[in-house]
Amino acid sequence: MKPYIYCFVLSVLFLIGTLYFVKKRILDFKYSIFWILISIMLIVLSLDTKLTENMARTVGIYYAPAFLFVTGIIFLLILIFYLNLVMSKMQSKITLLTQEIGMIKSYINEGEPNR
Repeated sequence: MKPYIYCFVLSVLFLIGTLYFVKKRILDFKYSIFWILISIMLIVLSLDTKLTENMARTVGIYYAPAFLFVTGIIFLLILIFYLNLVMSKMQSKITLLTQEIGMIKSYINEGEPNR
């Protein structure tokens, strides 16, 4: 029973931390949804041991609390993949902005008299 309590406490602390950072506007709301969902899912799995044990048996994990941690790791991998997609999109935007700034500087410098 101790692993369930440990996972429950960590999940609640993580949920509180996420909500705190959203309130302070340190964490963007659209990213916080993912963390909140993970925390709530782990809280539910920690509280309902029968559900966790049934899901673990279905997947083939014989130690049910390990299922909680595997589930958390899977969600973290999904998050890492999503953040890589966001990072790639941002990199494209940065490249485009850099090119536009270069063109604007070039245009401004053409209009100035020679020094």
